[in-house]
Amino acid sequence: MTKEIFESQEKMKDFLLTLSKMYNISYSNLLLLKNQRKDVSFILHKEKLKDYGLSVKDAEQPLKVIKRIKSEDKAKFIIDEVYDISQTNAVKKKDKIYNKEYVETMLKGMCARRGLEFIPNAQIENIENIISDIKENCRAGNPSKYSIDEYAKQTMLEINATVFTICKRLNINTRNYNLKDLCTWGVEKDSRTIKESLKYIQKFTNYFVKDFQIQEKIQKIEKENQEEME
Repeated sequence: MTKEIFESQEKMKDFLLTLSKMYNISYSNLLLLKNQRKDVSFILHKEKLKDYGLSVKDAEQPLKVIKRIKSEDKAKFIIDEVYDISQTNAVKKKDKIYNKEYVETMLKGMCARRGLEFIPNAQIENIENIISDIKENCRAGNPSKYSIDEYAKQTMLEINATVFTICKRLNINTRNYNLKDLCTWGVEKDSRTIKESLKYIQKFTNYFVKDFQIQEKIQKIEKENQEEME
């Protein structure tokens, strides 16, 4: 299924849309989950269902994922069972909608923290610059910002895919976004290179979203401090 993602823009966009919702899931488990349920969007481990007061709908079967268990001297992999939120009695919540002004404010703060020039009304360009900065800091092995530097091999095509994924996450218009070159590039590559590519896209999306969330916390604290001063 890995190579199939690169067969068309539609398949690539579908995968990246799911990634935008499940950015903290490894690319391999994301592929595994989509192979079992095309509309997967949020998963819960079966033992966590009771903690949230949820139950599984009748006739629904668990989805399989690969779980990595670390010990002192080695790591092993086991098959674990999870359920998509749509398989439970949970009331579906609407996805969080980010308006343009809010995203602009967050991106401006993220750029300022990195010493990057913020470009007003150019959300996609600002996101691209931030991702490029994340890549360069990873490549330099900067432990103060990013602890993992082995994922610093992203090409411009992979950065474009990451930008597309983040745009989906932040409700930014991607109507004219072209992933054709990435698909053409992927079809010509071997399976190992493709897997590495998807890993980079997932990892850098995860980096960006978590950093965006940090900026949201910073903004909230600054707002509370300002209100106290007033």
